[in-house]
Amino acid sequence: MPFRPLLVLALLGASAGPAANAQARAGSDADKESFLLGAEVVRARSAPGGVTGSIRATLRRGGVTHDADVQVIDETSPERTLGTTTELDFRDSWRNNVAAYRIDRLLGLRMVPVTVIRDYHTKRAAYTWWLDDMLMTERDRSEKKQEVPDVDAWNQQVHAVRVFDQLIFNFDRNLGNLLIDRAWRLWMIDHTRAFKIFKDLRNEKELPETCPRALLAGLRKLDEPTLKTRTGGLLNKGQMQGVLGRRDRIVAHFEKLIAARGASNVLYELPARP
Repeated sequence: MPFRPLLVLALLGASAGPAANAQARAGSDADKESFLLGAEVVRARSAPGGVTGSIRATLRRGGVTHDADVQVIDETSPERTLGTTTELDFRDSWRNNVAAYRIDRLLGLRMVPVTVIRDYHTKRAAYTWWLDDMLMTERDRSEKKQEVPDVDAWNQQVHAVRVFDQLIFNFDRNLGNLLIDRAWRLWMIDHTRAFKIFKDLRNEKELPETCPRALLAGLRKLDEPTLKTRTGGLLNKGQMQGVLGRRDRIVAHFEKLIAARGASNVLYELPARP
């Protein structure tokens, strides 16, 4: 499987006032969605690395300039041979980036950057908010063997990522698409290869033994009408049933652990995110 390097560079915006850009970075999800949907694309170029033809676009509206990662790829097939292996239910689509963002917010994680649907020239695309104040990728941190400032807090974030990836059947998680900001928060990007139709988990052994309390509560409440409302047009019925089937297995996994060890030894609180 080809590795997709990180798509993060310094934020452009020399033409905009620092106060305006700071306000945009601190805005709500709705503010960022509005900007991504309505701002003019003033510059576009290939994003460095990657295999999905990602585009780095600079957007401007009024006195605010900010970048977005734009992905237009939309490929699916019942199976595809990659190297010496055949992958069933092959998917590589911008739609999955939007679905991952919406499900992340449904579950209260806030670990996926704001992402919207918008045209790029003649094609539908996912526009993802370019993250600010990034320190490095998890790949960089691992290669440099850099210690995290709080091991327990770090592991709790990693466990949340592992639960989320099993839920969406993420076929392409790698250390390059886990980003670390200056507050040592983890961010998940690039989910184009997720959301297969299978109800089984991709790798049950990857499920951790602890889980954020709010995440488990969100998984328990997730139902087909809600999922359809939030992802209709992005995920088909088979994909939604796959999400719900995997959700059932994840919830059963943690309920078994809670019954054996007690909720206080399994569930924890993740710090609130902006």
